[in-house]
Amino acid sequence: MVGGENHKTGHGEPEICHYEALQKFAEETFGIGAFCCRWSAQDMTTLDKIPYIGPITKNEERVMVATGFRKWGMTGTHLAAMLMRDRIMQKENPYADIFSPQRFEADPMVKKFISANTDVAGQLVKGKLDMRDQSLDALKNDEGAVVRINRKRAGAYKDQDGNLYLVDTTCTHMGCEVKWNSGDCTWDCPCHGSRFACTGEVVEGPAKEPLKKIDQQD
Repeated sequence: MVGGENHKTGHGEPEICHYEALQKFAEETFGIGAFCCRWSAQDMTTLDKIPYIGPITKNEERVMVATGFRKWGMTGTHLAAMLMRDRIMQKENPYADIFSPQRFEADPMVKKFISANTDVAGQLVKGKLDMRDQSLDALKNDEGAVVRINRKRAGAYKDQDGNLYLVDTTCTHMGCEVKWNSGDCTWDCPCHGSRFACTGEVVEGPAKEPLKKIDQQD
């Protein structure tokens, strides 16, 4: 198993390029000639890269949260279980304050928060203004792209048999424009990381509703 090529969902070069880079590394480093499968995983990361474990707010002490484990879910969830156990049993734990979701003051985390949300806003505006849409006629089998259908923006995917699937490219979470992921055949949102199947169904949140399907005749 070879891993790497970290990147934000829906950002940067086409997803397939990350897989190709890993494959090239495996071939040159380990002499691997055949690859059976590939996949991408999403890791939630907090502002300071330390998980949030404990009461979600001071006013909601009975609502517990455990998230932001990055790539350390196997160890982080064990720690979360112990911290939550001690909280429920009203026992002190020396690590509680370190992982508390309420640990932040204004500086320096606020700068990272503003930076992250500025990027989200930028992606939202950029997606709405981007007019570099591909012609539907130029779409090949097993290929997806943003196209124009009756002067409206749409996400198009042709399967290996030439069947066409059209979806609205507006993410159902916060309204950003999704981008085609050529490596996994999914529609990915660059704002908050939601992912949708080529036919519009939710693959990963925070979105809860599927992308709206579009009829070419509409």
